[in-house]
Amino acid sequence: MKKLSIFGLILLLAGCQANSKDTDTKKESPSNTNISVKVTQPIEQQPSYTLKLPAELHPYESVDVFAKIKGFVRKINVDVGDQVSKGQILAVLEAPEMDIQSTADRAKSQQLSANFEVSKSRFDRLKKVKNQSSGAVSDLEYEQAYGSMLRDSAALEESNFSYKKSNQMREYLVVRAPFSGIITQRNFSVGALMGDTGMPFFKLVDNNNLKLKVVVPELHAQSISDSTVAKFKVLSKPDTVFTAQLKRNALVIDPVSRSLALEFDVPNKSRALNGGDYTDVQLNLKRKRPTVFVPQSAVVNSQSGIFVLKLVEGNKVERVPVVLGQAQDKLMEVFGDLHPSDQIIEKGSEEINSGQIVQIIK
Repeated sequence: MKKLSIFGLILLLAGCQANSKDTDTKKESPSNTNISVKVTQPIEQQPSYTLKLPAELHPYESVDVFAKIKGFVRKINVDVGDQVSKGQILAVLEAPEMDIQSTADRAKSQQLSANFEVSKSRFDRLKKVKNQSSGAVSDLEYEQAYGSMLRDSAALEESNFSYKKSNQMREYLVVRAPFSGIITQRNFSVGALMGDTGMPFFKLVDNNNLKLKVVVPELHAQSISDSTVAKFKVLSKPDTVFTAQLKRNALVIDPVSRSLALEFDVPNKSRALNGGDYTDVQLNLKRKRPTVFVPQSAVVNSQSGIFVLKLVEGNKVERVPVVLGQAQDKLMEVFGDLHPSDQIIEKGSEEINSGQIVQIIK
């Protein structure tokens, strides 16, 4: 009898523990609880939108002007702020040793020219005699005269090249503007020695034409077209809106910044703008193809990421990771595994988990 009582007590305790586990299991599985939600569907559209980005104006051309050869500055014709034309003489150097070398090369050319005239005259005379009277000139004498003329001709040609080189080097004593523009920097004065410092003589920029450089985030790269126009203002003229046409598109996303480099040409003959100005540019863009939009309330931005709650078979919830695009009224452009035929929860919540069953409110 006593054994039966103990056995019954054990069964009673086991039953209580089982009930307790069932209760705990129900408490630990809130995801199985039905939640009522309203659903909607993504839509596809291709709206135009405006993008504002920082930008910078640069001179169309900018170059450091160096003296190609070593020499002393004899004359400077321009200074900072001067407008110059292409080919204009900016400065003149002097190098006496180059004048001496040029004079020596010219004298050598004249001497070799005289030698060539003598050897050529002798060969022509022997050739004439040989043709008129067979045997009057030996073959050896004839060939020696011919060889002498060829040697003198080659020596003269080499000397002429050397003389031309000397004159060409002397031309480098004249520093000219490679293009039309403005002198923005001058680093040497008359009497200074040029050629060894590594410092440019002048800095020349073309401020009549400017380049507006803009870096567009990767997300908007596909919205850029050849007809894209930029509108911008500068601090010095806050009431004036300038426009620029896209001229250069890198076409390749930078792997470090994940952005696309653009350049717009800005005519500036009136000099209303300055190279180096910073500005905020406005781009009117349009996607090349329709993209997906969902209600902004459907997008959940949590610590674990940005996602939209999509319903799959059996009203089961699936979290779909998305990348945000442009906001349009109450809609948000999203990029992810979403299609117009999908059903999504209209008001997303971080508390709704993947795999959870929900009830749709009609």
